[in-house]
Amino acid sequence: MKEKILFIAVLVLGVGLGFFGWKEWKSRSNNEPVFVEEWSKASLRDTKNREILLGSIPGKLKLVYFGFSHCPDMCPRALLDMSAAVNELGEEGKNLTPIFISVDPERDSPELLAKYVKQFSNQSLVALTGDKPTLDALQGAFGAISKKVSNPSVEGGYTVDHTVFLYVLDDQSRILATFPGGMEGKLIAKEVKRFL
Repeated sequence: MKEKILFIAVLVLGVGLGFFGWKEWKSRSNNEPVFVEEWSKASLRDTKNREILLGSIPGKLKLVYFGFSHCPDMCPRALLDMSAAVNELGEEGKNLTPIFISVDPERDSPELLAKYVKQFSNQSLVALTGDKPTLDALQGAFGAISKKVSNPSVEGGYTVDHTVFLYVLDDQSRILATFPGGMEGKLIAKEVKRFL
């Protein structure tokens, strides 16, 4: 029962963080693009343990989500919705690169992320990890947060609370839009299409 209550609390916190982040974005005047300098300079490791400069990832647009592989619900949902959005766009989906950035570098090695993303159908999905200082700086630049929370009942003895919204970036490292976690792929595709 205690685990169920903790699970519900983490779920509510994650959805709440995503909703308030989305509301903050929506409240900005004119939804002007926001340049993310860290994206243009930072490097992370991909599932083959190669150092990747984020600004060099191909695609006219990127759909970015911060999460972790041990996440029980919101992360798998986000990755499924991201894949669905790419598929919904059809031929135009080639211009949208879905990117999953782990906020749990202790557990999410490149090898583990490689196994994790195989569960999702989209072959263009890019999964990345890195050292904590780089990940923290990158999250800060997006206005995202994550926090390690002790939970002896799960693998590793902890979980990670994190914001659950998705970011649309253009090829100039600018955030064009944010979407709350749980937004269906079809609706994401409809919104993204405005920028393609």
